[in-house]
Amino acid sequence: MIYEERRITLKNGTFADYRAFVLQELWPHLIESGHEPLCLLNGLISAGVEDVVLIIGFENYDAWQQAQPAIAGSDSEQAPRAWIQEEAAKLLLASQYRPDGPTKPEDQRPVYGARRWWINPEDWESFNRLSYEGVWPAMDHMGHHVIGQFRDAATTSPLEILNLAGYHDPAHWQSTRNPAEQGVSKELVDKLRAQGPKRGDLVLKSYVCLMKAHWPED
Repeated sequence: MIYEERRITLKNGTFADYRAFVLQELWPHLIESGHEPLCLLNGLISAGVEDVVLIIGFENYDAWQQAQPAIAGSDSEQAPRAWIQEEAAKLLLASQYRPDGPTKPEDQRPVYGARRWWINPEDWESFNRLSYEGVWPAMDHMGHHVIGQFRDAATTSPLEILNLAGYHDPAHWQSTRNPAEQGVSKELVDKLRAQGPKRGDLVLKSYVCLMKAHWPED
């Protein structure tokens, strides 16, 4: 599959309208068309309420192209274009580990750390392996769940990585910084301490913000 990351800055006070458009109209339409909407996020910490990220999965490039009018709201009775101040979209390729299909309700979290790393493009496979084998097991034990890890579809140097890791609230995110104090087994902590720094050595720079998640069931 390929994924679209759509980053939107809305006009002040319009997030509720845009949220209703996505969850009540766009999301069901995408599913009916065979696509996989992954998440709708807006800023909580280090990003504003009107800063939005929408991730959608498509079976191929043609399916992505065909879905563009619906995503843009061209045929909608609502007015999404009137709410948008800035908008940009790009194609992403997913890690072989996550996403592993549509997000199950039990894997959904209210808060996500949207972390961006920049690495050398040749380090993508190693970065994913160290994440999956070394970092995520200890974090998952504490209730965190990564719904997706992506790279830009274009090969650039440096290569931008997007990781979406879910938490129950900002305090939960903070508590996962100290796995040894959260009842994580010594085996998983040791693996994290051994492989986490190896992954860190691949990172050229990084940035993270906390975002609130919105699902159709809300």
